[in-house]
Amino acid sequence: MKLPLIGKWLQKIWIPPDADANWILPIREAIPIGVDIPRGEQVILPANVVKYLIQRADAVFAMAACPCRTAFQCRNHPWEIGCLHLGPAARNISSRLGRLLSHQEAAIRLQRALDSGLVPTILHMESDAEVLGVAKTKLLSICFCCECCCDVRLLLREGPARYWDSYNHRLPGVTICVNDTCTRCGLCVEACYGGERVIIIGVERAEINDRCLGCGRCVPVCPVGAIELEFDPKIDVFGSLLERISTRTTIDHAGLEPKSPETVSN
Repeated sequence: MKLPLIGKWLQKIWIPPDADANWILPIREAIPIGVDIPRGEQVILPANVVKYLIQRADAVFAMAACPCRTAFQCRNHPWEIGCLHLGPAARNISSRLGRLLSHQEAAIRLQRALDSGLVPTILHMESDAEVLGVAKTKLLSICFCCECCCDVRLLLREGPARYWDSYNHRLPGVTICVNDTCTRCGLCVEACYGGERVIIIGVERAEINDRCLGCGRCVPVCPVGAIELEFDPKIDVFGSLLERISTRTTIDHAGLEPKSPETVSN
């Protein structure tokens, strides 16, 4: 897709405007007819939620490099900030691909990724486990996506709208709003995970639609502090999230102190 001239042409052929992304299957594979196909779900995580997951993971493995940035010769972000794999299965990943990190080292890696403008995204990818040769049910991945090279990011901004609506969802209890101090500068659109698909510069202020994932990237870039990210105190964001993924990462819930909504933010 990144090839000069021919890339855009290939994208139009492989991903028509009125269709979802197409995937090429090996000849030996087949799609069964009349059988429901399970679909995964991606959730964009506020930074402190990611940090919390890392601290509670049974093991953390850091890939030596990001395959997307390496393949596209990225000029905007470090190649060596690769995915983090969490959970018991991470201990069995080959040392040729990276190394195990302590929880402190993993937190430092996360902060470096955030400082570089990368977006942490949690992924349940059975294909990753198959490639790495580890148990599918005991691995959770955190990908650090960039605007210029990540396949997921490129599809979200430039691919079919159905791709976004089907596979991306906001954490429960998260709300985001723009107040009257907005100057319509447009910096929030540039920072947004989905760009103009999520934020439109209106007549009076920036307008954020229902596709917003609550990632919070727009909050710190606003020069006048017009964007606010809030968490519903009646909803246990940590609890609902950990309940969904704890079996993959072996997070120990015992002895954890309740977290206030203020601690779950960017």
